[in-house]
Amino acid sequence: MSFLKILNLFGKRVRSRSNSGSAIVFRNQLNRLTFTCLLLSSLISYQATASTANKILSSQQQAFLDAYQSIKLNDRKAIAQYKVQLKDHPLYPYVLYHDYRLHLKNTPDALIENFIQTYKKSYLSDFLYVKWLTYLAKNRQWNEFSKIYKPQKNQDSQCYNIQALSHTKQLNTALELSIPIWENSTTLSRACRPIDELIRKHKKLTGSMVWKRINLAMNKHKLSLANSLSKDLSREEQKMLHEWVKVYKNPKLISKPLPRSITPMVKKSIFTQGIRKLASRDTALAQKSLELYNKQYGLNSQQYNVLARKVALRTAYRSDPQAKDLLQHVNRNGSKNTDSLRWQAQIAIKQSDWPRLLEAIELMKPVKQQSKKWLYWKARALEATQQFKASDYLYRTLARQRNYYAFMAADRLNLDYQFNPKPIKKLKPDELLKKYPELLRIQELLAIGWPLSTRREWYHLLNKADQNELQAVAVLANQWKQHAQAIRSLAKAKSWDALSLRFPTPYKQPVMQNAKRNDIDASWIYGIMRRESAFSKEIKSPVGATGLMQLMPKTARYMSKKISSKNISYTKLTEAKNNIELGSAYLSYLSQKFSGNKVLATASYNAGPNRVDKWIPANGSLPADQWIDSLPYSETRAYVKAVLEYTTIFNSLLNQRYTRLKDVMPDIGSQPRLKTDPKHP
Repeated sequence: MSFLKILNLFGKRVRSRSNSGSAIVFRNQLNRLTFTCLLLSSLISYQATASTANKILSSQQQAFLDAYQSIKLNDRKAIAQYKVQLKDHPLYPYVLYHDYRLHLKNTPDALIENFIQTYKKSYLSDFLYVKWLTYLAKNRQWNEFSKIYKPQKNQDSQCYNIQALSHTKQLNTALELSIPIWENSTTLSRACRPIDELIRKHKKLTGSMVWKRINLAMNKHKLSLANSLSKDLSREEQKMLHEWVKVYKNPKLISKPLPRSITPMVKKSIFTQGIRKLASRDTALAQKSLELYNKQYGLNSQQYNVLARKVALRTAYRSDPQAKDLLQHVNRNGSKNTDSLRWQAQIAIKQSDWPRLLEAIELMKPVKQQSKKWLYWKARALEATQQFKASDYLYRTLARQRNYYAFMAADRLNLDYQFNPKPIKKLKPDELLKKYPELLRIQELLAIGWPLSTRREWYHLLNKADQNELQAVAVLANQWKQHAQAIRSLAKAKSWDALSLRFPTPYKQPVMQNAKRNDIDASWIYGIMRRESAFSKEIKSPVGATGLMQLMPKTARYMSKKISSKNISYTKLTEAKNNIELGSAYLSYLSQKFSGNKVLATASYNAGPNRVDKWIPANGSLPADQWIDSLPYSETRAYVKAVLEYTTIFNSLLNQRYTRLKDVMPDIGSQPRLKTDPKHP
């Protein structure tokens, strides 16, 4: 149904009702008309957006969009017509789904059950089922809820089930299911709040339950919850909690004996958390307190080892000179874990302490020792200790692969890089489309511009597709310019050698133009895009970074003002041209700031230039590979290595030649750099 028809329809309804002469009816009518205008305004805006992204829609695609609008307006006559018209269209399940979910009150149960069964292989079935459960629960239709309920991972659904059980003469089961949720929740949602009343009403709340939840609240830094729970404690127990809160706020208090009135169990909890918090502020005092009181507060050897490791790791996070010896002590005395060994190795790498690095690697689990990272660093340590035969063997083994450490190993022996591409399997699209209806729906969702539903279909498809067909799915995704989904498909298939699909070069014109304009390598821009978003325009990080090069809005505004008078708004960051223009300019800015050092600029793109400035050695210098793998942020370490690897691969694909990593990785140390712009975010 067109918008003009909808407007005419509502206009007729307004006139017919106003002619009744009833002032009340007329006022109600005006309210409805106002709401309708607002709704139509948003729908028009939505259609304009969809039309911008998809210039030509088929008659069926337009019919689907009109059907969706009619569903939102609950125009039953139009909905019925569209259901007939779209019966054989791939998006027909969406017509039913949106009709049923928006009008559950007036939809017969049989229709909902039939939809759930008919489309049980679609994510829409699960979505509608959960919405139906929620609707029944909110309307307290407990018998109907119980008839259809099946165990759910969703906690709200679990809590609704507990309510249903308590209202259908299954109280004992309801209480049994309530207790673990109550004990292990720092916040009870609206759906789960009734279980608190249920437990209290039937006198099932015990002191151990209260202390278990207080322990959780304190360790999750939920002081208000802990204080709220104190009303369920005796006066003496409230005093114990008060002492705990004092230590929480001032961990140095743990260096003195706790009051004798506190029970051993609570003392141990206070002491354990106090040592953890104190280690973040004063590691020496935390270490001293741990040694002084661990036996007094009843810590067993395992609990002691966990805290000793925690203190040692905190010294490492704080770059404390004690870290080296503390970590070695912890790792030699049975308290080691992946983190403590990695930090010992990391400090050894930073300090070029090759014997201690070899010791740390030898203490790792065999599978860890065989990882590309630790094989490389073992080779570096062996080389530094003049064990050349062993180091050369490891370098040659690594250099046969295609990754950051393989390229670095090849550089040590001046060997050629191995890219090892494999041909793509031939595609049989008709068979694939027939087997997986999700693909047909994805085609249509792409055409009408529904990105969220498209991503959900991809996610569902990749979780069910045959492993042997995932590469073919990736080929289709690539043809549809769904590069992120192609990359995900190949990752699930472990098709690491399908280079043309794993490293596509979309948006070549703006990339090349901006590379030339900013005097930076196009392969570097592609390397950043590949790592940041896998070429997705719509993706948005939890902190607001948007689109292909994952620009923060503040950075985008700054760069747009810096390169032109045009202020590109946040909403335009989802447009590839704008995003690449601003992202490339920012990359160039960082490159200039760090005197063309690609390693420092790449690290800055991830962690920010101010942090990177602090990580650069103030005196002397450090080989770039050592500097990268001794960075304090695991995310930045992984990021820099990935971008360097991807840039090298893109270089090979774009230019049929490559730049060796050693040529773009000078030693990191104090060097003249551009002054940081004080206005830069």
